[in-house]
Amino acid sequence: MVIKNNPEHDPAGDLKIVDAYMRWALLAAEEVVGKKGMSVVLREAKLERVIDNLPPNELKASGGYSFGEYASLNAALLNFFGRAAKSMVLRIGRLSAKQGIEQQGAMFGIAALIASKVLPFPAQVKLGLEAMRDGFVKVYGASGQKVEIVVEDRGDRIAYLDYGCANCAGKQSDAPMCWIHLGVIQEGLRWQTGKEAEVLQAECRAMGAAACVWEVSKKAKE
Repeated sequence: MVIKNNPEHDPAGDLKIVDAYMRWALLAAEEVVGKKGMSVVLREAKLERVIDNLPPNELKASGGYSFGEYASLNAALLNFFGRAAKSMVLRIGRLSAKQGIEQQGAMFGIAALIASKVLPFPAQVKLGLEAMRDGFVKVYGASGQKVEIVVEDRGDRIAYLDYGCANCAGKQSDAPMCWIHLGVIQEGLRWQTGKEAEVLQAECRAMGAAACVWEVSKKAKE
């Protein structure tokens, strides 16, 4: 995978990421790569100021970090892992999701998702993705920012479309690079349904698509 900075300005890169989201990603990444490895990653991402200085665990976009910087963290992690990047970054996404569920579940309607376990698997998936969408729209809206996220039924799959993806904002890539969020979706649905969902990234903004698109099969993995 070859990742470069987009020579054209990407407005998504200017959005301010929620402090807690950046914190959870950093903690999850350090758990996987270790403290020394994390220092290497942060220097490559030009995020030296984060070393021993984590963002607060608050659902506020204080302006400390941008979508573009989050994408640079993602890119640095992918470069650090090389051929093992996909599996390792998926793990980081899942660990990050666990922290979010444990610490800020109310924002994403956890109580309603627990109740949805009586529904068929496709209905649970749709509810889970809609709760994720609504949570992000709500928290960014509270900071005066607008994010465009859509959930679509595509027959045998349900799609989650993010038109301003923080994982690749301001980047160009020759392959989909937003595996962190794929891991977030996997873990969120596993927690919600008790089953492993088949999730793939079908489109990526870093490859020229209008939105990053993740598709979830309506059939759980056996």
